[in-house]
Amino acid sequence: MTVSRRSVFRLGRKDKPVEPVTLMGLFMRATMLRWEDDRQRLSAEVKRTGSVDGNSVIRAAFEVAVRRRFRPGADLREISSFVNEMRKAFGEKTPVLETEAMIRHALGEDVPVDDIGEWLEIGGKVPTLMGVKDVLALDESGVNAILVEAEAIARQRGFRPTLADQDK
Repeated sequence: MTVSRRSVFRLGRKDKPVEPVTLMGLFMRATMLRWEDDRQRLSAEVKRTGSVDGNSVIRAAFEVAVRRRFRPGADLREISSFVNEMRKAFGEKTPVLETEAMIRHALGEDVPVDDIGEWLEIGGKVPTLMGVKDVLALDESGVNAILVEAEAIARQRGFRPTLADQDK
């Protein structure tokens, strides 16, 4: 019997998930790992069914990933260099100044980010997640660890992201 990685809700120690269990978590895993077939399928599912509180998972994953990539108080030149490399890799639509500000904010700096619109926010955070995955050479388990932690943070903050259909 062959079991697909998408059809099993795997648990680790103390019944904690070892892979994402939300629709957005699975979509972000497929995006970060460049699993194009899964990304397209999950994107269609998100568009079809919606993903309640899905952005809360992206926001938390961004914070987790940024803190793994940069130390607190990281030099702005290091952050700028990273964002510019991301822009080269992922395209001109990556919002440079907004992404730099969001990274600095995630590292605890007091920088204004409340006026960054949702499209610019997601347009900076998704490439950052992909860039961190690349720079840190994360494999599937490393990406899963970020996303599982992000899902837990989102729930701790009172969000209830849509769970993925485990039968697919």
